[in-house]
Amino acid sequence: MKADRGSFFYLETAHGGWLAVRQADGAVCHVRCDEMVSRAEDGTSLYRPLLCVVFPQWPDYAFLTAEPPMEEGTMPSVLWVDQFLYKGTVIPFRRIKTVESGEYAGLESVFVQERFCTTHAWSYTKGVNHLLGDCVQMKGWEQFRFCPVEPEGSLLELGRALAGHFRQTLRPDALRTLILTYEGPCLQHVLDAVFPFMRAADMRAFAALLFKDEALLGALGQKVKEGFWVEAIKALVAWDDEGRPASRASLVCDEGNIRLTYGVVGAPEGFLQMLVHYMRRHIQPRKKVCLLSTVRNEGIYLLEWIAYHRNIGVEHFFIYSNDNDDQSDALLKALHNEGIITYIDNKVSLGDSAQLKAYGHALNILPDILDYEWSFILDGDEFITLSPMFDRVQDYLKGMERWDADAIALNWQFISSEVNQNGFSDLTIPLTQRNRVIVSHGRVGEGWRLVKTVCRPHSVLQSRPHNPLAWHGDSFTYRLANGGLHEYRNPPPGIGRDPAFSDHGYFDKIYVSHYYFKSIVEWVWKYARNSGLDGAISFGVERYADYWANSYITQLEDTSTAVNENILLREHATRNELERLRRVPALRDAENIVRYAWEERLNYLLDMIEEADVASRLREEWRYILDTIPMERAGSLTLHS
Repeated sequence: MKADRGSFFYLETAHGGWLAVRQADGAVCHVRCDEMVSRAEDGTSLYRPLLCVVFPQWPDYAFLTAEPPMEEGTMPSVLWVDQFLYKGTVIPFRRIKTVESGEYAGLESVFVQERFCTTHAWSYTKGVNHLLGDCVQMKGWEQFRFCPVEPEGSLLELGRALAGHFRQTLRPDALRTLILTYEGPCLQHVLDAVFPFMRAADMRAFAALLFKDEALLGALGQKVKEGFWVEAIKALVAWDDEGRPASRASLVCDEGNIRLTYGVVGAPEGFLQMLVHYMRRHIQPRKKVCLLSTVRNEGIYLLEWIAYHRNIGVEHFFIYSNDNDDQSDALLKALHNEGIITYIDNKVSLGDSAQLKAYGHALNILPDILDYEWSFILDGDEFITLSPMFDRVQDYLKGMERWDADAIALNWQFISSEVNQNGFSDLTIPLTQRNRVIVSHGRVGEGWRLVKTVCRPHSVLQSRPHNPLAWHGDSFTYRLANGGLHEYRNPPPGIGRDPAFSDHGYFDKIYVSHYYFKSIVEWVWKYARNSGLDGAISFGVERYADYWANSYITQLEDTSTAVNENILLREHATRNELERLRRVPALRDAENIVRYAWEERLNYLLDMIEEADVASRLREEWRYILDTIPMERAGSLTLHS
């Protein structure tokens, strides 16, 4: 092996395939030989070989990478391994050789011992699947044959860069010197290879330098090809230097941010994302509570949702659009122009997860959210519900701060549906007053154990819809609503340990009222669109089938009479705030636009259900759920004069 530039290998699997990089998104795949030559419609290759570099001075490590681009301005590939918690232009692994393995070796995580990469057999129809990074044993499928390849061009450059600059310990001053003095095109590769071996304390100290060291910031921006994270760093520094101004211009979460959803949710994109993360941890918030959300076709509820939460102490809202077609973007823009919310236009393509993309942007790119100590992460049909002992949500959080907490899990209470006796006009009645009864826990299975979260936004890398995600090397304390630790040791049957579910439900002081069902016509509306977590998909009447009906009937047949008193006690204050918002002409006009669009769209959906004879698709004993539709669709949604 060459000490000055390393030795390069292709990796053959135990199945006779090869490890390769999917060009579209950087996924490391297990590819059958005939599939290696597959091409996209435009003629470009779908895959290129994965490369592994080994150095004699570090024989126990294998560095996975792809050939760096030679073209000026071309970004290097960020690789990701399914079920593995790190992404990067270079991903280091421990190289495990045994007496029995011969020319083969295993790849073990440098983060977690006894977690190995593995490949599975292909299906009959497709000779491609993902390399997996979470196997707990090393047997045949976890071993790879290292097949030598002679490097040239950019590979030689990469090998020399890693050989010359990789260190297993790199302190902040040495890292600064490396960036200032490095000459060549592979700085990001070196940094991605180095990060897994750095101490968190050293990364925090280095991150602090970027706020005051203009030479270092300039060198990083000039020498790293990857503009996405460098621009995030520059924007964060500028925002802090300028006194943290609120965003007045319209903001966009463009399609490039979809990279934040690749691979394991919450796995960072190498050194640069972790540098951004540790820089964000240095920001000291000046305000208390904000709310982060993505909204999808929930325009008729928006003003009530905002009025209610403003009344209980939420100071600001960061709201991402989600492929809306109910004209709610017009209302969101009006709210943004009034300074009530920060609206981010979330560009979504077919198959994208709008929620994960939005949360990734908010918690990694958007500076403004860092000025708040706590951020609730909720959907537009979820309402923070406080005990009467608390006037504002700040009062509850102050009590929780006697313990260290980075996040607090809040249990759901499902709210039952109601019949809209007065037709469409009832849709303009505030949801918190129209739907009053709490669904019995037994009627929603394990759903009552699901949680939503309030977290410290500087502490997390990403969030799923129910729970935030922190870097495994950071200290992170996740508590239940009563102050106990959220350990999620007792998952529902058939589900592994998952922080989306709590072991116990706590509703005395705070919970989240989930207005999931609303009414039958709104249930039709809800199923016309997929969830925010799923990618955008086309609509079809086949959605209105037995599962759709049964989910609604489960709560419809509930005999509970438990009234959601904790919300109803705030009815007067909510109405006052709602009226105040509607006195703003731009908001009133925008809400009219939404109501008109809702009525038109909902009538279209209900006509389509009737024409498609959806009732005949349902089990006979469930068809009665459609009986009230003629009454509930009568009249019009009242418009403001």
